[in-house]
Amino acid sequence: MPNSFIPTLKWHIKVLAVLLVLTAGAFFIFSWVANKLPPQYQPKAPAAQTTPWLK
Repeated sequence: MPNSFIPTLKWHIKVLAVLLVLTAGAFFIFSWVANKLPPQYQPKAPAAQTTPWLK
């Protein structure tokens, strides 16, 4: 293979930055959508006895 692709450190940083931005964006979009759902489908707060460190 005369033209084999060898990724550089700069290429890796760019790809990882794009993946980070896409996953963070997807998380915030899905979180916003989940908060817009009707009350019976909204995320529930954990019970105080199961997570005492959140008090």
